[in-house]
Amino acid sequence: MLFIFLITTVLANAQQIGMYSHFYFKPRVYNPAFTGAGEGIDAMLINRSQWTGFKGAPQLNIFSVDGTINKKAGLGVQLISDRKGLTNRIGATLSYSYRLMINDDMHLAFGVSIGAMDQTIDYSRAVLENNTDPTLFTTAEHTTTLDANAGLAFKWKALDIGVAVPQLMGNKVKYVDDADVRSFYTQARHYMGSVKYRIPLLEDKISVTPLALVRFLPNAPMQYDGAVNIGWQDKVWVGATYKSDYAVGLNAGVCIHEQLSVGYSYDFIIGTIGKYSGMSHEI
Repeated sequence: MLFIFLITTVLANAQQIGMYSHFYFKPRVYNPAFTGAGEGIDAMLINRSQWTGFKGAPQLNIFSVDGTINKKAGLGVQLISDRKGLTNRIGATLSYSYRLMINDDMHLAFGVSIGAMDQTIDYSRAVLENNTDPTLFTTAEHTTTLDANAGLAFKWKALDIGVAVPQLMGNKVKYVDDADVRSFYTQARHYMGSVKYRIPLLEDKISVTPLALVRFLPNAPMQYDGAVNIGWQDKVWVGATYKSDYAVGLNAGVCIHEQLSVGYSYDFIIGTIGKYSGMSHEI
């Protein structure tokens, strides 16, 4: 039972929301209030590999499409695959936002998303000291739960401020096998805030965009990201990010054809774990 206790403790007290380096392009991955915030229809695919030096290292993937229904509403769909260790989550969410126009340069947006998540724990992949313990799962177990997020976003000219609550429902994810062995963890509510400001330079040929993201989960240390991105005419960008007590990240990207862009980020893991963690990168 020590193994189940450790797994439950980690899941209950750690950040459960994926850490993405390209959230500044698509803040909707965290906050549904930014649904339809761009012009026209936007699509984005993110692939993140983290700690490749470890067996069962996290692999996170998101495919997101969103756009405006009219000048006041946005609609989007997001598919997610999140695999790490013994766990695998696959799901889809539908998001909606509504803008309250204050004036031509300012609005307040409200957003909500709801979806389903299929969650699997494959205990057969675990390395156990005593694999004859009858109280342990020995096969893959899965369950499906509903998930919901809510958020607010305030925009004034080049300033964007957002607050969001992912995993709003706080559902308990339960696993029961044929022998009535039981295990569970709770999808804890997260509290997130972001701020971004675009500073135009040289007649708007160059832009400097500082941004910050804060994550808070009860009974876990607060995390924050601080970043600066420099862009040239929306054609090329470079940037750097500090992720609290975790990593220093560098990113770069280029518009390769009209509205099609590709970006890459690499995290230099800080602390002693960096010697063993391998690569952490994202495209």
